[in-house]
Amino acid sequence: MTRSKFLLGATLACGGAVAVTACGDSKRAPAADSATAMSASSSTDTVKVKGVWSDSVTAESRYTAHYVNGELVVIAEEMLLADSTSSSRRYFYDADYAPTRFVERRTLTAASSNSTPAQLQSLLDIFLTGDTVDSTSKQVDLVAKTVQPYEIENMRKHERELFARVPTTYTAPRINR
Repeated sequence: MTRSKFLLGATLACGGAVAVTACGDSKRAPAADSATAMSASSSTDTVKVKGVWSDSVTAESRYTAHYVNGELVVIAEEMLLADSTSSSRRYFYDADYAPTRFVERRTLTAASSNSTPAQLQSLLDIFLTGDTVDSTSKQVDLVAKTVQPYEIENMRKHERELFARVPTTYTAPRINR
């Protein structure tokens, strides 16, 4: 996408990770493999890598790629859309990095020509096996609605765009102890 700009940003306090040694001394942790990405790792081999993406017209997205034992399992995304509504999406992956589930919680604005705009809450849930859609469900203000094909396609295209921005595997920087 030519109008896209991709910025990885760190959201950790003080602009970097801080490690605490067994003696209680704190020192700056080593930088992540990517010069612009920051990560937080724990003893359970889970890593989160955060990033920011914007198409500069319709949305700004902040996402977090979650890794377990170095393998991508979830991309969590928070979007602010041009109409000032928001969307929260989760993309889940299997061991072969094929998508298994997409979930979107979104605030919608609805109005007719003679009424005040109302805020509605939407929940879209899509289960997949590879490229095949197994099942879908959608609720708007707790009322079941039909999932439209364009909604599935929108989620797929956006997931592919984010998936291309994160590595499928990640090795957390280790601290010498």
